[in-house]
Amino acid sequence: MAAEEITIGNYIVRRLEEQNIRSIFGVPGSYLANFLDNVESSSIKWVGECNELIAAYAADGYARYRGGLGVLATTVGVGELSAINGVAGSFAEELPILHIVGQQPSIDQEEGLNVIHTLGDGKYDTFAKSTTPYICSQFLLSKKEIGLGVVDQSIDKVIVDCISKSRPAYIALPADLVDTKIVTTRLHEPLKKEEIPNNKDAESTAITHIYQRFTEAFAGWQDNNVLVIADVSISRHHCKKEVADFLAATDLPVYGTPLGKTVVDETSPRYGGVYIGDLSDAEVKKKVESARLVVLIGPLTTDFNSGKFSYKIKDENAIKIHYDHTEVGFASYARVGMKELLPKLGERLKDFKNRASKLTVPKFELKPVTDSDKQITHDWLWWRLGAWFEKNDLIITEAGSVSYGVLDLPLPSGSSLLAQKLWASIGWSMGATHGAMLARREIEGAQAPKTILFIGDGSFQMTVQEISGFMRSGINPIIFVITNGGYTIERLQHNVEGEYHNIVTWSYGDLLKVLASTTNPIETKTYKVSKETELGKLLDVQKIRNNNCLQLVEIDVGRDDAPPALRRALGIPDPDNSSADHGKQGVFLPRRDFKAPLGIIGW
Repeated sequence: MAAEEITIGNYIVRRLEEQNIRSIFGVPGSYLANFLDNVESSSIKWVGECNELIAAYAADGYARYRGGLGVLATTVGVGELSAINGVAGSFAEELPILHIVGQQPSIDQEEGLNVIHTLGDGKYDTFAKSTTPYICSQFLLSKKEIGLGVVDQSIDKVIVDCISKSRPAYIALPADLVDTKIVTTRLHEPLKKEEIPNNKDAESTAITHIYQRFTEAFAGWQDNNVLVIADVSISRHHCKKEVADFLAATDLPVYGTPLGKTVVDETSPRYGGVYIGDLSDAEVKKKVESARLVVLIGPLTTDFNSGKFSYKIKDENAIKIHYDHTEVGFASYARVGMKELLPKLGERLKDFKNRASKLTVPKFELKPVTDSDKQITHDWLWWRLGAWFEKNDLIITEAGSVSYGVLDLPLPSGSSLLAQKLWASIGWSMGATHGAMLARREIEGAQAPKTILFIGDGSFQMTVQEISGFMRSGINPIIFVITNGGYTIERLQHNVEGEYHNIVTWSYGDLLKVLASTTNPIETKTYKVSKETELGKLLDVQKIRNNNCLQLVEIDVGRDDAPPALRRALGIPDPDNSSADHGKQGVFLPRRDFKAPLGIIGW
């Protein structure tokens, strides 16, 4: 096997090209420039962002949509610390982000000089240490590794750890060492995700155990014997096809979760809706909680996902199939993960398909609404938009009240919903939209179906600069900004009239002009609506979906209006059932001293 002489910077770039990386996100700095020269001479596009936090969000969205590696590059200290919030979010939500950091030259580090981007204490490992809770692997390049001849091996380990563990990883590159040449034979072997195969004996025993539990559940006849709950780890660990095949083989009823929306086809007649514990639709709650056996695939128990931990599924009635192990009642089978297990399990459980097909499933369908001259409310808005969505849409929701708006809607076949609801950092969706759309364009081409972003005005103000990133990359999402002058969830959760919940209201439509390139402007359109008929006209008559340009729709809603799912989460009664004060057009206004239950909301 022939050896090859190559610079360290170019070695990293070659490995990234091998992972089909076509975009790297970041903010340049003098210590990063040498590495970026290697990027610019490659097939990878540098996507410069307005700040490092947005760049981290964009890398997150890129990895989230493509189901693979995303790459972030910043300078040391000031840059990497600005990005760390976004990296931590990717860690929490199990996304493989490689963070490349350009450091001060090695000679400065050896002499402990007080140069820029340090704390003035002569220490150069402080910032790398601060990242360790949010990464799975780290390599700090130095002359020692070069002398030992292990640089290529060390870089490969970090990348493999990143894609195998689906968590962020970190490589630090002193500026003067990036162009150092190494001799390697490792590029002849592409890097691959380390798959831990199922233990065959444990897998066989688990299948037999599950078959026994199905036999018991279907003994005699009882409606709602067995059902499936499909959750978010299905998409995190790339098992959508395996789950779809399993459901086709068994014809079992299936329900979703808030985080697991769109991991299975929500238009299927076997899909019954979203289970959120005590916050569920009454019929869904009854079906799930009375089942003799519940198969949870890819479960992730968080406050948002479980209705503040109000699931009422007994462990003895549960089969939990995770990405790396399976639990059947109180028995646990290590190294029996879903990707290998599901095809074999589906084949084994075909014996029950006929009986499973007769189990009834609630209808999960859109509620028809009509357009009137009333002010737009959340009770009307989401059903109206749900009817407007189309197959294969990419729908992205911010972490605020808009993320509750889509919970009650059956989303179209082939559509994808991206939301960050565990970390829930407001402003995430702007950068994530940029990254996801670039990934989508790389995978599906320029004619990919629409990407639609929903964001509240408070979140929008956090990362609004990303509009210029959209324009620079030539991407054209439709941005719906829900405006009410502040943080709705926080208002409704505690002290409705608190001044600290308010923000300055901007002329949002003008932002597309302000943030546009003066040298290479692109076409944009802006709209502002406050009445149902105005939005209906945009959707049906002006057909904004057909415009091939960047569009922003400002939707003005009542100050304390909220989606039905959010009101349920907060214990706020529906307007029609409340004796409390009401605002205009029936908008519910909680008392000033109202305090909602804490713990499931976030921003």
